[in-house]
Amino acid sequence: MDLGFRQENFRTILAIDDIQAAVNTYNWNTPDVAVKEDIQIISSNRIVEMVKKASTNFTPRGVIGGPPCQSFSTGNVNKKKRDPRDKLGQEYARILKALNDEFELDFFVFENVLGLKASRHKRRKGMIFRALEKAGFNLSEHVLDASDFGVPQKRRRLFIVGINLKKFPLLRFTAPAATVKTPLTVRDTLGQLPAPTFFRRDLTSKDISHHPNHWAMNPKSAKFSTGEGFNGRSFRKLDWDKPSWTVAYGNREVHVHPTGTRRLSVFEAMLLQGFPKTYELRGTLSEQITQISDAVPPPLAAAVARAIMNTIYAQPATQERRE
Repeated sequence: MDLGFRQENFRTILAIDDIQAAVNTYNWNTPDVAVKEDIQIISSNRIVEMVKKASTNFTPRGVIGGPPCQSFSTGNVNKKKRDPRDKLGQEYARILKALNDEFELDFFVFENVLGLKASRHKRRKGMIFRALEKAGFNLSEHVLDASDFGVPQKRRRLFIVGINLKKFPLLRFTAPAATVKTPLTVRDTLGQLPAPTFFRRDLTSKDISHHPNHWAMNPKSAKFSTGEGFNGRSFRKLDWDKPSWTVAYGNREVHVHPTGTRRLSVFEAMLLQGFPKTYELRGTLSEQITQISDAVPPPLAAAVARAIMNTIYAQPATQERRE
């Protein structure tokens, strides 16, 4: 999500993730910005001090994030009765309040799966919303589909955007309008790519042709040679002339390439998420797939960033602050 915001002239001063491979990826592409921390255990004071240290020449204006959402996913068929990830939204709100108390922020963005809106999560969603409101923000809730914003993928996600109630009591966030009339297809995005390198244990990024992330699982299943049985969650074959299904993979669920001969490479999945071709992921094959699945498509994030610019910083009363 931060990549999309940076594309719209926001600057990231600090990023936090609990997965080391994600931190390594971040710092590979944007050096010395990300740190590994767990928001469930880090203190509010510690967060404030980290942001102060990182922003000596800047005034923090917003917080963006997507607390891990698998426990709310409609695809989570093995949901635990007490999943610790259920509380991450409230931990986000706790940190948001501490940062708002210290820096008087302008906005926040909270991204999650549509499952959070399900009736069975009504209580948890209410707790998250109340905590975000108590942090000092007017809230608005929007469902956005990445395919409406130039991403070759059907991906509907929930965005909760907050505008500082004290600073901008009359402002309400206006969600971005679609930027494309006809969704991009898998062929538009992957049609000209060469074949990927298949995984082996001694493989290094230097051995991978075309792009360091253009590697894929070995096509061991008989389905890849017979071309039969491509259905169900584990073997969903993409259609060349349609957008991809949602790029969110569990264990060995990476979508099957339209040729039916293999699964997608990491790089192909990155492109279906709208990542620039110059971006690189770090980590093992499995860690890279996880990072892709968890990402917010950058073009969608950029649309949200533009909408925030238009809502807050295009207003006459805030133009001086922006400059």
